Amino acid sequence: MIVSMAVAGAIFGAALGGWMNDKFGRKKSIMSADVLFWFGAIIMAFAPTPWVIIIGRLFVGLGVGMASMTAPLYISEASPARIRGALVSTNGLLITGGQFLSYLINLAFT
Repeated sequence: MIVSMAVAGAIFGAALGGWMNDKFGRKKSIMSADVLFWFGAIIMAFAPTPWVIIIGRLFVGLGVGMASMTAPLYISEASPARIRGALVSTNGLLITGGQFLSYLINLAFT
């Protein structure tokens, strides 16, 4: 339940991020995602019980969904046309590369 709440939050965060992109713009959407990350991290850091961790993971998931919807769009709009594809691809590569590295670290600890 704790792990899956981040995924559930990301689903709704992506939908919310798409709406926020159109309504408020890219920068405000990214800043909103950052605030959600921060609140989620603080909630999880001081969680006295597992259900509070679940709430924190939900906030972090919302931030992940919003950021994954907004960041590539912002990068593509703010970058020069000649390197636009490379920058968006690098963003995706670094995200998935970071996930792979975290799995390797987890494997080393197990």
